[in-house]
Amino acid sequence: MKTALFGGTFDPPHNGHLALCLYARALAGVDRLIVSVSKNPFKGPSDASDADRLAMAALLVDEINAAGQFAETSDWELRQPGPSYTIDFLRNVEALCPGDDLVLLVGEDSYCQMPQWKSASEIPKLCDIAVFGRSGGELAAASCGDPLPPAMLFDFDMPVSATEIRRLIAACMPITHLVPPSIAEYIASHRLYRC
Repeated sequence: MKTALFGGTFDPPHNGHLALCLYARALAGVDRLIVSVSKNPFKGPSDASDADRLAMAALLVDEINAAGQFAETSDWELRQPGPSYTIDFLRNVEALCPGDDLVLLVGEDSYCQMPQWKSASEIPKLCDIAVFGRSGGELAAASCGDPLPPAMLFDFDMPVSATEIRRLIAACMPITHLVPPSIAEYIASHRLYRC
């Protein structure tokens, strides 16, 4: 079985995340997807609580599964002390799913940061890496400066930013064109990202 791992802060999840997951299912031949909510050491504290981010990630998974059961949510990284590290999550999934072919799904920006990740040289030994970005990730590979691990590169240009979504909400601007309806409703009903 080919199992894909897609981690993020999901603060909030948005249409770019949804499209990437559906794209991976269609083009990368993935059988199963684990959406993992993380505590990213490269980012500051999340604006939404861990519980809210996990709930919104579960709504994202529901949207992904509308086309057939495929994805699940993981809170494993949230339950670990301190920040999340991809290498630890990969080792955990490998232990839980022996024999699965693991594929790590990352955006172009994350791929460029990968040389700074904890135990970065070990990651390609545990999984294949699928990079989704402008120019299929070649832009990141050319501009990063650090040697990057081998990866499958997919052309994927959907410029949606969680930072921009939070800014729009704080300014009382609409976000319904940027997030799935269920997540927009959750954000509104829980009054997230407001001043």
